[in-house]
Amino acid sequence: MSGEPDVEGLIGVVVPAGGRSSRFGGDKAAAPFGDGTVLDHLLRRLGRLGVPVRLVGPEVPGGPVPAIAAGLTALPGPDDALVAVVAGDQPFAADALPLLVAALRAAPQQEAAVGVDAGGRDQPLLAVYRRGPLRVALGAAAAGGRVRDVVARLRVERVPVGEASLDVDTPADLRRALHLLAP
Repeated sequence: MSGEPDVEGLIGVVVPAGGRSSRFGGDKAAAPFGDGTVLDHLLRRLGRLGVPVRLVGPEVPGGPVPAIAAGLTALPGPDDALVAVVAGDQPFAADALPLLVAALRAAPQQEAAVGVDAGGRDQPLLAVYRRGPLRVALGAAAAGGRVRDVVARLRVERVPVGEASLDVDTPADLRRALHLLAP
C-alpha cells in the first residue's frame, strides 16, 4: 500500500528509555508533549512502522549499552536482519528510520546506518544496525561502556536526518520540539 514507510528487513526497534535526565531536571521522556508525553509520541510514531518495539527502561541498569543488549536479545532473528535503536527522548525519530533502513540496504558492506544531526554530529541512538555485528560489538564493549564505543567497532554509513534527530535533553529542547509539533 502506498504511503506506508518502507522498512523492509527491519525486525524491530529497541528504545532505551531510562536515563538520569539530569540536564532536564526530571524524567524527560515523561514530559508533556502533544496529547501525551515525549515517549508516547515516539511510540505512536514507531507503531506506524508495523514492526515490534522493545522499550527497555530503568530496570536495566548501566546505561544505554546494556539496554540495547537487552532489547536486542528480545528481538531474535538472523545476523543480517536490521534492528533500529532509538532513544526514548527523540519524539520525531521514527521519521528517520525509513531513510536509515534504505541507506543500510543500499550499502551491504556497512554494518550500521547512523543518523547525523543538523550540526554534523553522529547520533548512535538514532540508527539502524545489522543484528549480528551489533551483537558482537555489544559483547566486546566494556561494562558501562558508551554507545559510541560500540559503534566505533562497526563499519558505519552516516546519514543526515535533520530534525528527526531532535532529542529532548533540556527544557529548551522541549520548547523547540513543541514548536515543531505545532501545526
